[in-house]
Amino acid sequence: TTRGCSLSIPTLIGVMMKDIRTLVDDLYQVIKGEGGWTKAISSNMANGIAEVANNRFSKPQEPRGYLSLSSIGTPCKRKLWYKVNKSGEGEGLEANTLLKFFYGDMIEELLLSLVQAAGHNLKGQQDKLDVHGIKGHRDAVINGMTVDVKSCSSYAFKKFKEGTLRDDDPFGYISQLSSYVYAGKDDPLVTNKTEGAFLAVDKQNGHICLDVYDFTQDLKTKEQEMKAAKDMVTGDIPSDRIKPIPQSKTSPNMKLAIQCSYCEYKQMCWPDLRTFIYSHGPLFLTHVEFEPKVPEAHYDKAS
Repeated sequence: TTRGCSLSIPTLIGVMMKDIRTLVDDLYQVIKGEGGWTKAISSNMANGIAEVANNRFSKPQEPRGYLSLSSIGTPCKRKLWYKVNKSGEGEGLEANTLLKFFYGDMIEELLLSLVQAAGHNLKGQQDKLDVHGIKGHRDAVINGMTVDVKSCSSYAFKKFKEGTLRDDDPFGYISQLSSYVYAGKDDPLVTNKTEGAFLAVDKQNGHICLDVYDFTQDLKTKEQEMKAAKDMVTGDIPSDRIKPIPQSKTSPNMKLAIQCSYCEYKQMCWPDLRTFIYSHGPLFLTHVEFEPKVPEAHYDKAS
């Protein structure tokens, strides 16, 4: 063995030869207790979760009022403009939302710990990236490939499992991941310069998948995409908004699209927005012909 490392030379060679295509099966083996989980990995994971908890809970979360690698592909340009130019003026995040984000942080720590236990080459966790003045943090580099960890509902997990995110990507995940891949173009840790993957987990049922994308074409226009985003946020607010959709197949009422309903700037973007409280959660209506027979929430109008 080498100093500071308990792995034998044959084992080290095995680690280097791991194929990312076996990653999910290898993770399942670890989960079943048949992999390489150790007390050291447990300790590292615990420390990682503790650090995230301290960052999230020791003080109020500050809004990120800047252009980042994870945000340049946001489908709604108005949201991106608001984020940079009206930072802190949107809706504050509710405690349940902040807790949900922390769940995602914990799951990321768990998955990457499982990757380590499974013997795959794990590097570059949360490395700071800076491309054309746009900063960000990638999740990890696994076996030389840029990987973004996603914890999601069973409904969202289906897109990753079936590889259909390019056809339905309301939160701009494809642009996000391709930006991280582009940022690694000169990074020696990233040996695969054209592909990236989502390591996704269904947080309801525990299923895991690796969704790999070839970004050869995306990378050719990434610099222009970044420049366009920088120019956009320094100009006037974009006029285009994501179009509302019918409340139902038979209702003339119109509601916000799914990505808009999660946006902290929806009240600023839609000053006449009305919110009705259903048992399954709030419904945000931009046009009301027939008032729902449920309570309506009232907010101070955003300036």
